[in-house]
Amino acid sequence: MVPFDCLPLLSGMGTIIYLWINAVAYAGFALWCTLFPQRTAAGIGFQFASPSARSEYITVYGGLEAGMAVFFLLGAIRPELRPAVLLFSVCLYSGLVLFRLGTILTIADLSRIVYILFALEATLGAAAWALWIRRA
Repeated sequence: MVPFDCLPLLSGMGTIIYLWINAVAYAGFALWCTLFPQRTAAGIGFQFASPSARSEYITVYGGLEAGMAVFFLLGAIRPELRPAVLLFSVCLYSGLVLFRLGTILTIADLSRIVYILFALEATLGAAAWALWIRRA
């Protein structure tokens, strides 16, 4: 038995809630980065050196995150897709957490947003792992 059995998060409804949280969050980030690229880029220390750079930022931070929002939404509403979407979550957040931790340990003078993102990604990653282990 997984030691998390008593947590309601790990029920079937917990998986649906988790996927909806991700869908809404990524949709919000996609809109925010698309509508306010200068502000969101500046928040993480990016500056656009050209219109092409702005286009690339909107494409990656807007388009990619919009696609991820749709993917998580499909997992939330289509039960047959949930295992694949949950496995994607495990892979996605494991990579993000490991790489973000690597930068935290090796790069000085990081802004507060880096630590906030690390906490968010670690939380979503731990939840993804717990849900994945529970379903196995």
